Amino acid sequence: MTDQEKLMQQITANRFAMLELHLFLDSHPGDCETGKKLEEYRQSTQQLIEKYEAAYGPLNETPQTASRWAWISNPWPWELSKEDK
Repeated sequence: MTDQEKLMQQITANRFAMLELHLFLDSHPGDCETGKKLEEYRQSTQQLIEKYEAAYGPLNETPQTASRWAWISNPWPWELSKEDK
């Protein structure tokens, strides 16, 4: 596994943990410890994303300022050659 894949795996794991904590807080809204843990994961995830984007580029391939249909003009994954990937 490459460093890029490891970093993406950490980001994905943190995002999953954040989702689970959100779901838990839906049924336990007064649990302050879980709220603190959620904030820790949020900060950790943000740091991992910044590290990833500094090394490998943005995670969101379509800029926020682009048209919502801009993805249509990009090549599809199966249209890329091995050199393009």
